[in-house]
Amino acid sequence: MDYSTRSTSARVREWQYLTGRDFAEMDRARTVALVSCSPLEVHGPHLPVITDNWEAEGLALRAIEKLSARFDDLEFVHLPPIYVAADVVPQPGSVMFRPTTILRVLEDLGRSLAKQGFRHIWVSSFHGGPRHFVPIELAAHRTNERYGTKMVSVFSLMIARLTNGGSDLKNVLGQLEGLTPEALEGDTHGGAVETSMMLHLLQKAVDAGYRALPRKTVDAWVEAQGEPPLSMSSLKELMRGFKHKLKFFERESYTGQPGIATPELGEQMLERLADEASAALADLWTGDLDPADCHSPLWKYRWLFTTPAVGQLFERAIGYRSQVF
Repeated sequence: MDYSTRSTSARVREWQYLTGRDFAEMDRARTVALVSCSPLEVHGPHLPVITDNWEAEGLALRAIEKLSARFDDLEFVHLPPIYVAADVVPQPGSVMFRPTTILRVLEDLGRSLAKQGFRHIWVSSFHGGPRHFVPIELAAHRTNERYGTKMVSVFSLMIARLTNGGSDLKNVLGQLEGLTPEALEGDTHGGAVETSMMLHLLQKAVDAGYRALPRKTVDAWVEAQGEPPLSMSSLKELMRGFKHKLKFFERESYTGQPGIATPELGEQMLERLADEASAALADLWTGDLDPADCHSPLWKYRWLFTTPAVGQLFERAIGYRSQVF
């Protein structure tokens, strides 16, 4: 599937193919600028490194199809994906950037679009690293304050509504036919969820060996180290969990159980998430939801994830050494 020629019922125009005349005639008051920002990152031995961007694109485009059916005069202009991202699996094949780079890239993008008259800017992602999505939130916040735009991180809005800040979707997708929440326990990267979605979105790029991969989770690994279970009950626990996840991914490249994935499950998952995204974005479009209310639960700790000195001290304290940066 090539997203530049993807068949869709939504009123979407691809930015890179538009002319000066197209932009001159565009009604920016009724147009949303849509862009995905997710990494090139290793997702196990079976998924392509472009997985997060394909998922971000697939989810966003399916959500706006649903929105187009509801709002007759809503238009979209779709920019090419950006792969500037932090908190990638630290193994060869991943491409990593500093959180400050993400912040600058998205601030520059927001400023460029705002100066051209775009008020509505939606940034899609499908990457749960807090040093990735929190800088996107901060860039959107700064753009909105300076230019009066309504720029939001769609991923942050989604996790605020669905998972209270985490990347575990067991309670969101575990009720789908053929699944249980227990089957998706700890499934946060390259497991059944992402493998199913990629089997649906880009099956030809998924290695058939996924069926034989054993179940692995961060929680099981933490337990094997003699540590108590992870939680998000406090800032201290949040940082402990962040530490163990970084150390886990020095050794492993996926979590969950890829072997139970199917294309049919992937389609169901995409529909379920797109329903949630379109409902939230509809509220944003109508003004029932303010961009200031679209932050993730980690927004209150944003200094932890966007201040370079804090990140460096934390990595030094836990002995973390990225293999790709």
